[in-house]
Amino acid sequence: MTELIGHVIDDPPYHYDKGDEVTVVFRTDRAVVASVLPPVLSLPEGEAYGVLRAVHHRRSTFGPYVGVYLSVRAELEGKPVLYGITGMKTTFTGVIAGREIWGMPLQTGEAQMQWDGDVLILTAGRHGFDYVRMVMRLGVRTDPPASLGMLTYATRLNPFEPEARYGLLSPLGQVFEPAEVQFWSATAVLKLLGGDPGDDWSLLPVLEVVDARYNRGGRSSLDRGSLITEW
Repeated sequence: MTELIGHVIDDPPYHYDKGDEVTVVFRTDRAVVASVLPPVLSLPEGEAYGVLRAVHHRRSTFGPYVGVYLSVRAELEGKPVLYGITGMKTTFTGVIAGREIWGMPLQTGEAQMQWDGDVLILTAGRHGFDYVRMVMRLGVRTDPPASLGMLTYATRLNPFEPEARYGLLSPLGQVFEPAEVQFWSATAVLKLLGGDPGDDWSLLPVLEVVDARYNRGGRSSLDRGSLITEW
């Protein structure tokens, strides 16, 4: 552990044991996606897509929590990436770790993933306002799906200097133990709702759900965030 006053996060790797995890890909407004991308990313040709992901970490280096994340599909030098717009975790420790280690745009929020019969229900929000409502029903077991692209975030690199300098970061070095993971096809209904004034969750309209995925179990570990490029 790095011996620094006020340092509460150990050195990597950081470990996770996963419970339920859902991914919903939806068609959205191309002009809106273009308006939120940093200058180092471009919008692929054709339709624009957003991605809603939620995962219950049953155990982790930072304790158990539920994380909910909203991103869009983009390209970096012609290669597909996911660009994270916003997210929330249910614990302060999880939020601080995400912001300080990987530069993730996170806030503390309330999120629940629970089964009602054969339906998985996700609700997430802050201050009593729901930002996300999703209902999912599973289909059949599948092979691991193809990756949607490297996950990236934009953050200011020099917050205490007058001339802003920004960087694109990614949580590289992730290691999975896929043998313990079960993957399922799924169908889902997703609503992104307006919450507090100025929230990021109502930016993307959900025009059509085009893909839904469910997986459960497995372990993973992560290194620190890596700087991909800057501007």
